[in-house]
Amino acid sequence: GGARPRAPPSAAELKPAFKQAYKERCIEAPCFGGPTPEGGRAWWRGTIKRVLELSGKSCDDAAFDRYFRRVYQHFCSPKGYEVLPDAAEFLNKVDPGLLLGITSNTPSRHADSVLPMLGVHDGFKWFTCSQDVGHEKPSPEIFEAAFDQARFWLPDLEKHEVLHVGDSLACDFCGARAFGFQAVLLDRSNTPGVVAYQDWMTAPEYPGKSESDVRDGTVESLVDVADALAAAGR
Repeated sequence: GGARPRAPPSAAELKPAFKQAYKERCIEAPCFGGPTPEGGRAWWRGTIKRVLELSGKSCDDAAFDRYFRRVYQHFCSPKGYEVLPDAAEFLNKVDPGLLLGITSNTPSRHADSVLPMLGVHDGFKWFTCSQDVGHEKPSPEIFEAAFDQARFWLPDLEKHEVLHVGDSLACDFCGARAFGFQAVLLDRSNTPGVVAYQDWMTAPEYPGKSESDVRDGTVESLVDVADALAAAGR
């Protein structure tokens, strides 16, 4: 019982507090602190401390250290994550000859330990995380880093041959299109348990940007992407 504040926040208190704290921290220390000593675990420690403040909860440093360790351990364990059914089906259906990689606004540990823990890392050849790069989607720098990693495997690869799939209009669809990739927007609005956090991002412009272009590039399942690739002979 000593691993948490005396009156920890309820789930109803935690959710809005976390969303606000996450936004504040992403703005004041982008990319989870980047590849610095203040990044990674230290960044999350500051974020969870802010969550408690916004929830109107307080505790001494020793109690907070115990509480934070438990929170951090949870998200270092399989209980903190779920492989969505359509993602698992996508990896099973997609042509194994396709070059797959991940470009994500996530901490480095997602590539280093979370994906291996979930048993899905072998499906991907490269991983580009915002904490490693020091830039996050929709910035061109992270797409450039991803493109460089992809060209290690396919040296003659052109930007227009890359298809980026993601669930953020600003970060994924518009960011990728502005860089020169093809893009598909994955609409997760009807997927239980999925919350969009980086909803303050500004969508960059790209040639041909319009509501109809976004609508035509939107799917509701990764299985739709696998089927479209198969139909295209890819």
